[in-house]
Amino acid sequence: MSITIEDLLTSERSFVEVIARVIPIATMLIRSFMLLLLVPASIAAQWGPCGARKDEVLQMGRKIEKELPLGSTEAQVARFLEDMQLPHAQPRIDRRDPVRRYRQFRQTGATILTPARNEPAMYLQFHFDKRARLVESVVTNACGLGCYSVRRDVGGKLRDVCW
Repeated sequence: MSITIEDLLTSERSFVEVIARVIPIATMLIRSFMLLLLVPASIAAQWGPCGARKDEVLQMGRKIEKELPLGSTEAQVARFLEDMQLPHAQPRIDRRDPVRRYRQFRQTGATILTPARNEPAMYLQFHFDKRARLVESVVTNACGLGCYSVRRDVGGKLRDVCW
């Protein structure tokens, strides 16, 4: 049997009995409301926006396309990364790369970190042919939310913006 507030107030119960029944219900409602407000806020505060913004990825992709055109050497790419003070490894072949066409290329890359949290913002990848010439560059949002890629295609140069 449910009891309404009106029933409690019109009954012959004492004020203390009424309050004793109402307070737990009110407390539960307030806690539930606070939980609904605080959970999304705490998630946003903990993780914040993910990776670099779209315009930052596009800007970096265009910068690489301009300063490191297809056909650039491994040394030119290394100098570009060093000028940006980005640590990187020597190019190597990765036979386990999930993208089949990349398994034949030597590749290197770097990670650009967010200034505030020192977490990955975007990844830079460079793929080289057997003559150590750049055949593809890829800039990817660190959370996989978009990319800017430049490579040669049958018809010439292919720009791929994936959002």
